[in-house]
Amino acid sequence: MQCHYDVLGVSKSATNDEIKSAYRKLCMETHPDVAGTQSQNADKFKRISEAYSILGNQKERKRYDFERSETGIAELRKRAAAAARGGNTGGSGSFASALPRNLLIGGVIGFTGVTLIRMLLPAKEEEDGAWASKTGHKKLVEAWKNPKSGLWETPKPWDPEYQRLQPALQLVPRDKVHDPKR
Repeated sequence: MQCHYDVLGVSKSATNDEIKSAYRKLCMETHPDVAGTQSQNADKFKRISEAYSILGNQKERKRYDFERSETGIAELRKRAAAAARGGNTGGSGSFASALPRNLLIGGVIGFTGVTLIRMLLPAKEEEDGAWASKTGHKKLVEAWKNPKSGLWETPKPWDPEYQRLQPALQLVPRDKVHDPKR
C-alpha cells in the first residue's frame, strides 16, 4: 500500500499549508467532475481524499506517523502479542482488561449488601395493619368493585360477571381487596 505522503506527493516534514495546496492541486486533476468519469481517476481521487483526511488532521497525522515509524510498529506488535496471549497490555489496557471482572465483583457485593439490609430491616407496619412499601405508601393493586357483593376484587378475565360488566380498574390498597386465595 502506498504511503499517504507519496499519494499527495509531499515530504514527511511538509507543513499543513503544503499538504492542503498539494491536495487541492491533485483534486483539480483527478476529480470525476473535472477530469471525466474514468474509473482510474475516481480511484485515484478516493486515495487522495483518504490521504488528506488523515494528513490534514493534526491528531490523525501524529497517529499515522507513529504507526508508520519503527517504534510504533514494534509497540503495536507487542500489544497484539500480549492481547493474543490474554495478558496485560500495559498502561490503560490493564484497567480495561480488568473492568468486566471489577464490574462483576462490584455488582455481587452491591446485591449482597442490599439483600442483607432488606433481611435485617423489616418493612414498616402501619397502624391499620397494612404493610407499607419502601416509599412509605401503602401498596396499591388494580381492582374492581363487584356490584353483587359490594367488595373490591382483583380482575379475573375468566369470570363471567367480570366479562359481562367490563368494569374500569382502580388502584385500591391491597388490604381492601377481597381475594379468596389470600
